Amino acid sequence: MIRTCFRIRKTPSQSRRHFSNALKYQPTSSTDLSQMENKKMNLFTAINDAMRVALETDPSACIFGEDVAFGGVFRCTVDLKDKFGADRVFNTPLCEQGIAGFAVGMAAVGHTAIAEIQFADYIFPAFDQIVNEAAKYRYRSGNQFNVGGLTFRAPYGAVGHGAHYHSQSPEAYFCHTPGLK
Repeated sequence: MIRTCFRIRKTPSQSRRHFSNALKYQPTSSTDLSQMENKKMNLFTAINDAMRVALETDPSACIFGEDVAFGGVFRCTVDLKDKFGADRVFNTPLCEQGIAGFAVGMAAVGHTAIAEIQFADYIFPAFDQIVNEAAKYRYRSGNQFNVGGLTFRAPYGAVGHGAHYHSQSPEAYFCHTPGLK
């Protein structure tokens, strides 16, 4: 496993022209990457592989959302239900707010919840659950509880004929929300 560490210098005398030097990449492992096994993948195969690794290494990990048990509309969850079972990879009703609320609840009790919203355009009904519940969970509890094991997947832009229902990229709304990464 390769870990990266970014260190930010925060000194009163730091000026804007020196800010670019404030982030320094410092590998924490001396692993020679050229000696590691490589496998060529496209994007959806890499996402599937990452979720497979999560399910293999974390017994509390679950993937759920609209059509994920069938492989998902972009095939990112293909074969995961067969390999890990219907209790860890399962479909949900078409209710984005319900998916988000369920994900927050699972993460709150310690699970690694990977919730998929079929298209990013449809995440807006879940906006309240994500922004007002998940993002503020740690703050509201005085740092006693968190939902740090929560991931939302919401693909966008891959359908060439979806027009205004399948082409929005709403991530900027979430990027500017304190408590979300």
